[in-house]
Amino acid sequence: MKSIPDERQIYISGRLWYEIYPKMDIAPFIFALHEGIDLTKYGEGLKKLYFTFLVMPPDDQVLAPYQHYSVKKQEADISVRIPYEAVVNAAAPELLRLMEGAYLQGIERLKSYTALVRGFDVEWLKRDVEKIFEKEGWYEMEAVA
Repeated sequence: MKSIPDERQIYISGRLWYEIYPKMDIAPFIFALHEGIDLTKYGEGLKKLYFTFLVMPPDDQVLAPYQHYSVKKQEADISVRIPYEAVVNAAAPELLRLMEGAYLQGIERLKSYTALVRGFDVEWLKRDVEKIFEKEGWYEMEAVA
């Protein structure tokens, strides 16, 4: 398995209910997007993108989806909720599609930051991420020896 440097452009994490964690693997997103996306390609205004998958029971009032953009640091921090029941009931291929959809939804939210959108092509970024998700087996990772 390839390693990812500590300092990078795209960070992906999950705030997952304890029963969801073993089922939902964010590692393929971390590796595929690190290898396939270079934010400098899309213009000025975004040096780092932090994304968090949120999967909590419906009665959870603590973790609400959020988004923040720092003009000074040129960093965006976005979280997107995936419905808990959908994740619980999803088979692996369906779960992957839910995660892909949530990530693309997060990219769409970048459009709300006019300071960012002036110098950064959000649509181009989204198209490139969609191309990664369209590749057959993009989520399959090399086994660790």
